[in-house]
Amino acid sequence: MNDLTPYHHPIRPRSDDAALTLITRYITDDLAAIRAFLDTYSNKSRHTTRSYEKECYRFLVWLRARQSPEPDLLPEVQPQDINDYLQFLRRPRPFDEEYLLSQGWDHQPFRKPLSEESIKHTVTVLFRMYTAMRELRRSRDVPYAMFNPVKLAHDGIAGTTQDEDIEQALTDQEWDAVQRAVEALPRDTERNQKHYHRARWLTQLLYRAYLRREEAALLTMGCFQASQDGWNIKFVGKGNKRANIVATAKLMDELRLYRTSLGLPPLPAYGETTPAILAVTGKGKGVSHQAIYLICKEIFAAAADLIEPEDAAAAERLRRASPHWMRHTGVSHSMEAGVDPRYVQAQARHSSLKVTAVYDHKKRRAWRNALEVSTAKEKPVGE
Repeated sequence: MNDLTPYHHPIRPRSDDAALTLITRYITDDLAAIRAFLDTYSNKSRHTTRSYEKECYRFLVWLRARQSPEPDLLPEVQPQDINDYLQFLRRPRPFDEEYLLSQGWDHQPFRKPLSEESIKHTVTVLFRMYTAMRELRRSRDVPYAMFNPVKLAHDGIAGTTQDEDIEQALTDQEWDAVQRAVEALPRDTERNQKHYHRARWLTQLLYRAYLRREEAALLTMGCFQASQDGWNIKFVGKGNKRANIVATAKLMDELRLYRTSLGLPPLPAYGETTPAILAVTGKGKGVSHQAIYLICKEIFAAAADLIEPEDAAAAERLRRASPHWMRHTGVSHSMEAGVDPRYVQAQARHSSLKVTAVYDHKKRRAWRNALEVSTAKEKPVGE
């Protein structure tokens, strides 16, 4: 069996010294180059490391199937190869099972077409991989990869990021439909009541705390901590960075409602290990980030059904929405309400105010209104 590791195998943690040795020694084959790149992410969350590992190794599987299985194919990749790969991701074809087994895989790495968001993620990972490989050395003076073949594809998607981020915030009408969809959930049985209270708490938590679903899945009740100024949420967020954000009075009201529905005291105790979002089955068991995704998609679908008779376009957007849109919506609504951008930046944990400014729709509306006023003064054509 080939030594290409299936992506679902965990990356073995290394000490700092071992990692340094791995990165600075000479690299002579693709597997060593990928391992050196992945080792730099070994301190990230398990979700991140597994995601990066999957993208790197299945690209190599595709590349080996396309060319002769040489040990050092990655340095020879050209921009056209990357374009071909992205087209393949949109319309994947299954690999021969014998070939997959020879590569150490026991399943098809490409099971269905990737969404455009997933393809952007793939481009980002491969771009970072090739950036790292330019720092690795075949010999003292020769880098493992002479150039980054993913740069053009990466630059092509980078310019659209801000506009797409703006579009991923729900409008007031869409957000109202989401809340109505939650309130319309059945509550006739004990199990349905649990589903309702969890759905309400989840949407409010993602919206009001600007959380990512991976962060919400790892949150415990003990992360909510009281201070002399009010309640805060302390947790480890994206990039293993410690976060300390504000839990507003409205969010704490929602938490009280959720905890009461579970038969828990209204407010969490210091150090409480109960998951912040509980499964409806299994006492004390939390939900995974995948479960959060599915719960939100069900809510968005129900909201789309509610809004479709009055706005078909809004219904289509809701069907495309993901849990991350809740975070975008909360940030956008705070900006539109006039909250100081510095506070929004701190709450959302943005790297800069420039990122936060993307969510300010008031300027765009003022821009549109100014143009509309100017064109309204024009004389009708033909006069």
